[in-house]
Amino acid sequence: MKKFTMQQVVSAGMCDPSGRLSLIGALSLIQDVVTATMAELKLDGFTVRREYNALMVFSKNHFRFLQSINWQDKIKVECFVSSKSLARMNIDVCIKKQSEIALYARTEVCAVDASTARIRRLDTMDAFKCVQIVRAPYELDWEPMDGTGELVDTVKVRTSNIDYAGHTNNVEYIRLLLDTFTLEEWRGMAPTELQVAYLNQSFLSDELAIYCLNQTPVTVNTHERIYTIKKKEQEILRCLLRW
Repeated sequence: MKKFTMQQVVSAGMCDPSGRLSLIGALSLIQDVVTATMAELKLDGFTVRREYNALMVFSKNHFRFLQSINWQDKIKVECFVSSKSLARMNIDVCIKKQSEIALYARTEVCAVDASTARIRRLDTMDAFKCVQIVRAPYELDWEPMDGTGELVDTVKVRTSNIDYAGHTNNVEYIRLLLDTFTLEEWRGMAPTELQVAYLNQSFLSDELAIYCLNQTPVTVNTHERIYTIKKKEQEILRCLLRW
């Protein structure tokens, strides 16, 4: 299989109060499609844990809106592996509206040994050797995210934040970051880009500190923020948000 493809209509539950595909809606869709593609490749978390005693981990996420996606829009979703190495592979998601790219995403995936918690070479898994590469139709590079900023919130990891692997789900971190906005700010936000680096894991009952750094806007009426989530002094996540 080179590409996983599906058609979908944007539902109300995927949207923000303005009827646009929300950050959580977009990230959840990307995570679901990437996971489904990994299942087709026999590299999903459940299969890898059972057959290779390893966990598949999302180490980075990056996506960019190229046009608005709204409630009831009909979209075509394509997912494929755009590059791979012995340690990591990039899985891209291309969402099209009326045959034009509306959102493009890249997820960096790596394997972690379930016994040692160390990075596992992907070529130790037979299924990885059959992965085919598809040329990316859009370039989406990782950017540096420097600076920490000020403490804006502290939260505790709850039961509903935990995923199948026993740590905080990647989407839940972004939900925590969005909770630092007021309702008025969220209603007026039209996100253009999100980039996340998942640096370490957190677990049930961990206390997390959220730091925020507002960047100088590149143009008028644009905003850019760098978020850092820490568990004590350990960095758990770094995030760049543009709107």
